[in-house]
Amino acid sequence: MVFKNFKYPVLAEYFEKISSIPRMSYHEEKIAEYLVGFAKERGLECYTDGANNVLINLPASEGCDNAEPLLFQGHTDMVCEKNSGAAHDFLNEGLELYEEDGYLKARGTTLGADDGVAVAVMLALIDGGASSHPACQFLFTSAEEVGLDGAKAFDYSRIFARKMINMDGADENFLIVGCAGGVRSDAHFSITRRAPSFDTILKISLGGLMGGHSGENIGDGRANANKLAGELLRRIYRSTDTELIAFDGGTKDNAIPREAVLLVSVKDGECARGTAEEFEAKIKRSLTKDDLGFFISCENYDGEEAPLVFSSADTERIISFVSSVENGVLKMSDKIDGLVEFSRNLGIVRTDAEGIDFYFSSRSAIEEQLEASMARIETLAKELCGEVKHYNRYPGWEVSGRSPLADEYIDAAKRLFGTEVYKTALHAGLECGIVKKAVPDIEIISCGPDVRDLHSPDERLDIASFERFFAVIKEVTESIARKK
Repeated sequence: MVFKNFKYPVLAEYFEKISSIPRMSYHEEKIAEYLVGFAKERGLECYTDGANNVLINLPASEGCDNAEPLLFQGHTDMVCEKNSGAAHDFLNEGLELYEEDGYLKARGTTLGADDGVAVAVMLALIDGGASSHPACQFLFTSAEEVGLDGAKAFDYSRIFARKMINMDGADENFLIVGCAGGVRSDAHFSITRRAPSFDTILKISLGGLMGGHSGENIGDGRANANKLAGELLRRIYRSTDTELIAFDGGTKDNAIPREAVLLVSVKDGECARGTAEEFEAKIKRSLTKDDLGFFISCENYDGEEAPLVFSSADTERIISFVSSVENGVLKMSDKIDGLVEFSRNLGIVRTDAEGIDFYFSSRSAIEEQLEASMARIETLAKELCGEVKHYNRYPGWEVSGRSPLADEYIDAAKRLFGTEVYKTALHAGLECGIVKKAVPDIEIISCGPDVRDLHSPDERLDIASFERFFAVIKEVTESIARKK
């Protein structure tokens, strides 16, 4: 066993077991099969669906039939990232776990503690991890990391519990009581191309930015490479005759883009270079410490043939659109200090022979704000003869008033370890929003142990925190069981 001197051997055993099972998003067949077999071996009621979601029902322990039922929930899939040169096959191979300096890690790959923690905790609870418990439901959802798809597909008429503990958190000192919903938007502009009017063609690269998650980091003041590139293009266009050839930046609509590239034909190359240098100096003075590596480079285009350029009207349309659409924090919360309530991120810009696309991710727990963001993008695009489509919408989980379940969790942590747990909300999506929309009268909290560098090969689970987290979950379960 990789875990050494771990207080809860059954929990360690199940974390190691599920880590040996490949569970890439959209390929959760093997973990679903394992969970179904696990339930059948114990004679428990089990339901699975075509999306590889699994629900296991555990009857109340003796004398606890009148206690309020509990729903535990987490996702089975994991982000599959590996270091360059690592030969790991996520479709067919389990993870190689090891312990280092009090952390559990995976050799050269993501650890999958997001959300293997929840899966292991649920299996340990089913297998006698709590001395007493109410009737419990354990919902293992699929494809969370690629759009919350499993949670969207589940049949919630099967849920009878009205208290839910989601275990997709990553900081034991914070209890999540709300999260943002979101929607993706794609603004497309068809273009007409022609031969360039000028001999000077420049490749202008912007880079060195920190980037980050468009929900968790949107309030940190980090610069967006696509928005900076759009502003630089506008300034060059004003300083000398300019024809756009290509505008490309970012890799994911839910990530703050770190790099962007402009390809332009200009009448006065020196003027364009000077404008870029002035812009670089101006922006550097306003950046946070996260973005101090920012740079702009201008190089002469070295292709054998001059590429075709946008028409003048199309160049103006693109400059007008990218300059007008708001980006970043749009509103801060009135309920929780420091919480971003409403935001928009221009995550990707892509140019091809036929047109240019702008991909946005808008976030808010308030449906009216998402509607407003969609309408704003549509209005700006349509004024400039663009087309917009919206997709992958998911609901938020709005922060409510008092929560007895949250109080129970906070009190348990205080009793066991003397630690303060603080309520917070995320400006990012959780499956809780989907569950809350499907079961409006359910009370939800989201929690987890300390997990660092999620979604990267540096992901690591604090082992002592994992022990404490399970102890708190166990205490909450047993406390609810006592309230008959």
